[in-house]
Amino acid sequence: MNQYDEALKKETAFLGQPRGVGTLSFVQLCSSFSSYAMNAVMIYYLYANAPAGLGFDKADAAQLISLYATVVGMTTIIGSYVCDRILGCRRSLLVARVTGFIGYTLLAFPLGVVGYAAAMGCMVFSSLFAGRCIETLIGKFYDENDGRRDSAFTISYVISNIGAAAPALAGVIAAKSGYHAAFALSAVLSFLGTVAYIATYKKFFGNIGLEPDDPLPADKKRSFVVKMLIVVAIVGTALAVSFATGKLKISSFANVVSTISIFIPLAYLVFIYSSKKTEKHEKKKVLCLLPPFICNAVTLLIWTQTISILAIFYEEKVNRVIFGVEIPAASFQTIPAIFAVCFGSILTMLWTKLGKKQPFGTTKMGFGTILWGLGAMIIALLYVIYPGDAKVNAWWIVLFYAVLMVAEGFTCPIGYSITAVAAPKAFVTQMMTVWSMSQSVGAALNMILVNFYKEGSEVPFFIGIGAVVAILGAVVLAFSKKLAEGMGMEREA
Repeated sequence: MNQYDEALKKETAFLGQPRGVGTLSFVQLCSSFSSYAMNAVMIYYLYANAPAGLGFDKADAAQLISLYATVVGMTTIIGSYVCDRILGCRRSLLVARVTGFIGYTLLAFPLGVVGYAAAMGCMVFSSLFAGRCIETLIGKFYDENDGRRDSAFTISYVISNIGAAAPALAGVIAAKSGYHAAFALSAVLSFLGTVAYIATYKKFFGNIGLEPDDPLPADKKRSFVVKMLIVVAIVGTALAVSFATGKLKISSFANVVSTISIFIPLAYLVFIYSSKKTEKHEKKKVLCLLPPFICNAVTLLIWTQTISILAIFYEEKVNRVIFGVEIPAASFQTIPAIFAVCFGSILTMLWTKLGKKQPFGTTKMGFGTILWGLGAMIIALLYVIYPGDAKVNAWWIVLFYAVLMVAEGFTCPIGYSITAVAAPKAFVTQMMTVWSMSQSVGAALNMILVNFYKEGSEVPFFIGIGAVVAILGAVVLAFSKKLAEGMGMEREA
């Protein structure tokens, strides 16, 4: 790395971080805002009658939303491979942002089902190239023992959660001006993020992230890209025809894809560990990352319950009157976003102030996981305090989310930070993607555990889950120093 790149890494112009991290944070903000805005109104657009919407029935609309999320999650693996071996982070992110903007723009016009399908194709294509480029690029600005790294990922986490304000704005715009106007908002934000990236990435990034970490030979690059595009075209056409003719149901396809996604991150970890490109000391890093990976999966199991079992709990068992106003059950989902921004900002300042004295990332993961377990136990406690038909005071739910978001502040951004350190050189972006896919493992665990949930057994159900999660966190906390040293981290500077 040349002197100019080293100087860029030492910059402190953006909240004590390099200016390139500022650009990536703004891109993340625009991307998050666009995505939240689109997702907030998409299901209503799908089942609203024409000409306002597309006229799908509600079941198919819900399945289409689920299918899109699952396919996007799956394609990030391919995108991460393209990033690490063909384009590099910078070019991959540029392609992803441009194709994403095209997708949002297509939704902004009344092009019917064909326009919707083309837009979703662009979105999937965007994720196909994006992988986890932003997280990987942020990580490249820091050495292994740079104490600013955790703060940088926490800043990114906070900014991403600011996008949670988008649903309220998109909902108002959709109600007053129609769904296409709301999608136009997403397109505008996507455009701003793309322009900001193009305008600054040469000056703020130097050569950082420009080249792939494990490049294929030039002739193989062309061959891979051509084959990938052909396969994508064939698979996309085959699925479109199958859905159109009724030979393939949206629900059955979504279930199959979801089941497969459980095993992909685990299989990919084995592949990375056993690869000849992973050196001996890097294998140790991968093994040391496995306990935090398990912790992240079980914390996401608890989070998934907040939008499944607990969503019903809010509707049926909570007295939702706060300050004399009854709050809709769905509105409880905005509480964690507010807390995430507040607590994330506090933790960012804390890690920056502590500097050399801050805990290891693995210590933070262990402590945060224990708090996630405590959150599940709070729900069990509420069933004891408010038995039968007694209504739970809404402030308990506020407390529940406060605990969960403090926990998430310790685990979510820090997970990406320690993955940036533990990733083998040949698999940096792919490891970031594998880490993010621990979400699918957590969601799958929730699907399994829901089968054991029965009314009347809530106390042992939530105590059992909370205890297991807290114990896993305690184990990681107890061995956090050894895990951190195994990843090559000394006391962070």
